[in-house]
Amino acid sequence: MKHQQLLDKLAAKTLVKALDEDLARLVWRSMTGTHSATVESQLEYVLPKLLDRWNAVLLASDEGVSPLYKAKTILAMVTLLHKYGFADPALTEQALVAIDELNEAVALSDEFYRRSPMFKNELREAPTPLKRKPPYQDGMTFYRAEDVIALQLDGHYYAAYVRELAGTNECPVIEFYGHVFDHVPTINELVGLPAQGYSDGTIARFSVSGIKYQPDPANQITLVGACSAEIPDSSQLDKPVGLYVVTDIFSIQHTIRCLFACPIPNPDEGTVSN
Repeated sequence: MKHQQLLDKLAAKTLVKALDEDLARLVWRSMTGTHSATVESQLEYVLPKLLDRWNAVLLASDEGVSPLYKAKTILAMVTLLHKYGFADPALTEQALVAIDELNEAVALSDEFYRRSPMFKNELREAPTPLKRKPPYQDGMTFYRAEDVIALQLDGHYYAAYVRELAGTNECPVIEFYGHVFDHVPTINELVGLPAQGYSDGTIARFSVSGIKYQPDPANQITLVGACSAEIPDSSQLDKPVGLYVVTDIFSIQHTIRCLFACPIPNPDEGTVSN
């Protein structure tokens, strides 16, 4: 299958690029770790992490994300999975439906419409597994120091302050506010909030590669504000051993689940309960 021909006709260059970068990162990791034995075990590693991030588009309301953008996203995702040697039957069926939806809305070119039957047949074919790990590299981020962002995960929103940028404007170094929201918070809602530290009472800061595009094509990261003075209060926390933990957009999701499963430090008590 000539995957790029389909992807080019989606007229969504940044969406495709962001998805491709995310998949390359995950596939590379799946082929180097304990999941490398089979294509099936690699997909078991890749797909949940990919969906944790991109479900912010796929499961969003039509008011939050347009149906046509959702259709382009699922089609791009399935095409890129196929490119990297993977196929998921349920997602493939959604992609085939997305082709019909895009055609019914006359959202793409006549050429896309004419070649749709061919695209469908090619997506139904078994993909060819990769023989080599795909290359990937971290590029520059569009976020800057003093930005406030909100990261959506599992239906919740976690606000974080960009303390600085690691590397040459490559990775935001973030610190989370100690509160979980059911919506994208405003700056006013963050006033006076403590920083979310580790359960041992130390400061938790992270250099996160993969937080790159603004706006985020995956709809997972939202810029809440820029040049903000509302820094999370870490005065009640002890200094960490190092400056920050080096991680990425996928590993930080597991970290968030662990970090916020622990009670938020109470500055009035001066201790952290485990």
